[in-house]
Amino acid sequence: MKPIQRRDPEPANVYIELVAASYTMLVPAALMSAIFLVVGTFCASEIGGAIPWIAIATGMAASLARLAAILAYRRQSAVKRIDLAAIARWETRLALTTVLFAAALALLGATTFLLSAPVPQLLATGLLFGFCSGAVARGYIRPRVCSASVMVATLPVATAAALHGGTGHWILAALFIGFLGGSLETIRYAYRLAREQIALRNELAMVARQDPLTELANRFGLREGFTEILRTHRELPMLAVHCLDLDRFKPVNDHYGHPAGDALLRQLAERIGAILRPGDLAARLGGDEFVVVQVGIGRPEEAELFARRLARAITFPYVIEGETIEIGVSLGYATSPPKTASLDGLIAAADVVLYRVKHEGGGVGCEAGRPKALGR
Repeated sequence: MKPIQRRDPEPANVYIELVAASYTMLVPAALMSAIFLVVGTFCASEIGGAIPWIAIATGMAASLARLAAILAYRRQSAVKRIDLAAIARWETRLALTTVLFAAALALLGATTFLLSAPVPQLLATGLLFGFCSGAVARGYIRPRVCSASVMVATLPVATAAALHGGTGHWILAALFIGFLGGSLETIRYAYRLAREQIALRNELAMVARQDPLTELANRFGLREGFTEILRTHRELPMLAVHCLDLDRFKPVNDHYGHPAGDALLRQLAERIGAILRPGDLAARLGGDEFVVVQVGIGRPEEAELFARRLARAITFPYVIEGETIEIGVSLGYATSPPKTASLDGLIAAADVVLYRVKHEGGGVGCEAGRPKALGR
């Protein structure tokens, strides 16, 4: 099943949230299925012929497939995070079943207006308005799918009403078209508003989790990210927490000024980011204190190699506004299996090593060892 191609892509996090929200309509979808079955059966029995029954069979098949998709999505999203590629496939699955149901409803409604008496026509009108109002009220978050559904459901019925003839039916057809136009405008407006609200909420959430200077995680982001690491890497052998503190950083601010110090911290954050592997996490706790969480370690020696590489990258000279600036680093790390890991415990253990290393002149140290110079 080829995913829907987005002409105006939302930011990935907004898109995922919007598609996920479209899978919250289990109860409305189930109610619409039941109403369609009851009304459709009555209309088909009044009209006679095969076409209404084909419409009912098609609509119920689409409706049941939509309900199955919603339940399947809920089961999958409950056990793992759904990525961008997967969410696009889920959107396509829901879109196809929704539009197919709208087409079945249109076939039933159009047949009713062309071949039936007033009561089935009244019921078909109520069914159409119920579907469209529900689609607009809950489905606007995926505007292309929602717009296609209400158009597919409405236009054939409006055409059939006009072809039936008579002033009353012409007025009814005009009402269908008028309400369709209003629905499309409502979909456009509500979607834009929802998109802006979600983007703003995500931006505020990012600000709450991110250090504004370095764009690394802050304390809250570190704690949240560490919880996610434990959830997704629980079966891996070991992880490490590296605590580091810059040496000779205060003279940089005193001699070159705080803007130069800020520029150095931003460059330092970029160097840390270049070393991180997928799944690793870096955070600035404040001032010149940083924490790096390393995941997927098979043995403790890997943590030491990573720590020494991290320290070498940090102590490489910086060029700030034409000035070459050198700083040192003291780094302590602690390791633990994910199943027994505690962020507070690992930071406390790494901090003990860090302060010992700093007292002895800087370098890299672990829980059980003495600090090692970077060149050794």
